[in-house]
Amino acid sequence: MPLPDRKGSLYLAAAAVCWSFGGLCLKFIPWSAMCIIGLRAIFAAAVFAVYRKSIKVSFTPGNAVAAICLSATTVFFVFANKLTTAVAAILLQFTAPVFIILIELVLYRKKPRLSAALAVSATLLGMTILFADHLEAGGLLGNIFGACSGLSFAGVFICNKRPDVDTEQSIFLGFLINAAIGLPFVLTSVTADPVGWGMSAFLGIVQVGFAYVFFSIGIKKTPALLACLITALEPMLNPVWVALFAGEIPGPYSIAGGVVIISAVVVYNIWVEKHP
Repeated sequence: MPLPDRKGSLYLAAAAVCWSFGGLCLKFIPWSAMCIIGLRAIFAAAVFAVYRKSIKVSFTPGNAVAAICLSATTVFFVFANKLTTAVAAILLQFTAPVFIILIELVLYRKKPRLSAALAVSATLLGMTILFADHLEAGGLLGNIFGACSGLSFAGVFICNKRPDVDTEQSIFLGFLINAAIGLPFVLTSVTADPVGWGMSAFLGIVQVGFAYVFFSIGIKKTPALLACLITALEPMLNPVWVALFAGEIPGPYSIAGGVVIISAVVVYNIWVEKHP
């Protein structure tokens, strides 16, 4: 089994650090979730167009499905951040490796090994504990959106291994989808709020634009599950920034559930690397 490309791992780590500022920035933007989704996507699409030096997209089935998965990931994640805590939203998105295992079982009849089954069970336990911290209507709905973002994010990893997917094109197409669905809300809801504009620009240019430039390079050189392991930097750093600069401290169940989720994913990936 060939060793993963180290440069790919570094690019994914850089992407995870950029992503980790999402929860913090979203807390300071006063506009609706759909408005944020559209404005961030416009900035991100501009960054990616400059990076690619092209706005052309090949509409293969793989590119279309990967783009829809990316679009859904962003939509669910932004709504989750608006309805629950930043730590809950990002930890639930980090359940993507578990959904990778389940998707491969359902669609590709790839039977999981005992280690994978144990990882799924442990992650589901962590999700149950985390959900216990937010049982009120808004928090529960936010947690559901967070879990949905984990499912769609798993789809991004799986789709990018298809032969008919060009990672850069599918990411750019995903940005265009979000820009299109969010533009009506941008035109009707955006105000002259300098903090909102500044945070939205940072989200689009750095937290999404630069992040997905790094991601598009790294994902080509890194196995799907290992890529998920490396991006564990995001759920570890995200609540730190929010606690330091927004004063949002996660509850005990969120912390306990997060520890279980991250531990399950990390231990499973280490096991897979040592026992291919």
